[in-house]
Amino acid sequence: MFGPAGTSYVYFIYGMYHCLNIVTDLVGVGSAVLIRAIALESLPEEYQHLKGDVSGRLRLRIAAGPGKLCRVFQINSSLNGLPLCADGPLWLEHRSAEFQEGVDGGASAFVQTTRIGISQGVDLPWRWYLANCGAVSKLDKSLSKQ
Repeated sequence: MFGPAGTSYVYFIYGMYHCLNIVTDLVGVGSAVLIRAIALESLPEEYQHLKGDVSGRLRLRIAAGPGKLCRVFQINSSLNGLPLCADGPLWLEHRSAEFQEGVDGGASAFVQTTRIGISQGVDLPWRWYLANCGAVSKLDKSLSKQ
């Protein structure tokens, strides 16, 4: 987490899950973003046998949570400390033009809320997710009451 921005920080938690973070600050400054969930367009090949068992909800929920996400993408400690670039095993991509049009047109919106699963800094609004996305690991319950 103290490495150069754009580097993966993968750690093992609770003796069973890996978590993927992206380092975001200067070398020596501990700062990273935890990737909590990803909405998949299709099920990975090794999960195709489940396709008939559950509706499209499975596709949305199979990587809904940091541990699930790492399991589905086979992310483990061997990927820790790698630069996130197109020719590597992990990379970042720009938003698609279609997605950006949805954001610009109001069809997609981001929610900013407080983080979850922490004991310090619980009041800091350092968590963002796509509103109305079924892949979000945990929704901000206070927003559903509005």
